[in-house]
Amino acid sequence: MIDGMSNDGTRGILSRLQKDHPDLIVLDNPLQTVPHGMNMGIQRAQGEYVVRADVRCIHPESYLCDLIELSKRTGADNVGGVLVPISGETYAQKSIALAYKSRIAMGGALRDRGDFVGETDTVYGGCFKKSRLIEIGMYDEKMVRNQDDELSFRLRERGGKIIQDGRIKIQYFPRSSFWHLFKQFMQYGYWKVAVIKKHPRQASLRHLLPAVLVLGLVGIGSLIPFTIFGLYGFVAFIGSYFSAVGLVSFKSAYQRSLKLLPGLIFAIALIHVGFGIGFIIGSFSEPFRLKLRWFETLSR
Repeated sequence: MIDGMSNDGTRGILSRLQKDHPDLIVLDNPLQTVPHGMNMGIQRAQGEYVVRADVRCIHPESYLCDLIELSKRTGADNVGGVLVPISGETYAQKSIALAYKSRIAMGGALRDRGDFVGETDTVYGGCFKKSRLIEIGMYDEKMVRNQDDELSFRLRERGGKIIQDGRIKIQYFPRSSFWHLFKQFMQYGYWKVAVIKKHPRQASLRHLLPAVLVLGLVGIGSLIPFTIFGLYGFVAFIGSYFSAVGLVSFKSAYQRSLKLLPGLIFAIALIHVGFGIGFIIGSFSEPFRLKLRWFETLSR
């Protein structure tokens, strides 16, 4: 099943696909959000299994067979592979792809480790039994982003098991510009607050550190107009941060190309700062139930 879009070019492609595959169903998603589209697809699905396959990815030909075999073999409630970022053509894309592979950028999440096989907290996409998805209430449609994390936590909370197999590799096209990367992680940070509010035990230190970084920069920076020690403190704080990021990033850039080191450091900083800003905005808007349109609608 494919979540339809209003774009005429997309509809033309889908029409041609339907001619080649008469059993393909195209669903129009009026809300244009991922969880709403997924729930529509789950409810219309005819088979035993539901597999989520997002855009910006190239899936191996044996993807469906591999996931269903893994599900049957392990008895897990959700199974998946790992994302392998594709470098792309531009300097920004190459830098962003390298940042996605960095432990310091992504928090060392197991879903980003190609060498891990076994139980984890969440996986890309996922392969579920339809009956199990309906039983736990499908996707939370309030979560414009991070809906997969929220669903995975709810699944594990009810005794479910999630298995990742690093041998199943999905090629992923990261954002094409630093600005789009920044927007992406601002939304991730903003919506992580909603997930943590619903499931407080889902919170971890790696979710809070980006906000601490941003608050530290703003707090120390605000002292600069009043005292020279504010400037010293700001330089020391930001210098320590970039030294740590640069040191960790050097090995990755050296293996790929040292020319990418500045872009890699910049991309990691955007990931941290973007997530931190989004998390802070989400934390302040959530108690007052403020609806910020820029965050409430999915931006690509």
